[in-house]
Amino acid sequence: MAAFAFPKSARLLRRKEFLAIREGGKGFAEGPLAASFRSREGSAPTRPGIHPAVARVGLTVSSRLGGSVLRNRIKRRLREAVRLEIDRLPAVDLVIVARASAAQASVEDFRGWLRRAAAKMRR
Repeated sequence: MAAFAFPKSARLLRRKEFLAIREGGKGFAEGPLAASFRSREGSAPTRPGIHPAVARVGLTVSSRLGGSVLRNRIKRRLREAVRLEIDRLPAVDLVIVARASAAQASVEDFRGWLRRAAAKMRR
């Protein structure tokens, strides 16, 4: 994987995948984000061309947080943080859900959250 990339193969794109992780995975909430995750180690690829040992990330920002401008701003910041931190994440499928305080969070705040989340997911 190229340095500092967030390729399509590292993204969760289908509702079915999001729901499976929420139902069958573990979760935690801290600060501006909540997460559900499921280990990928030893699992078969769900789509062609996806390596099972690579983290895959899906982002969710509810319309309850605000209008489209605010939601898209949060998503851009989250994508940037994931892009910079994805190599440090363990081999998991991860769904990140923005909470109300995410509107004031910066990319650095999200990066710090991802580092702490990676440590929790490795336990």
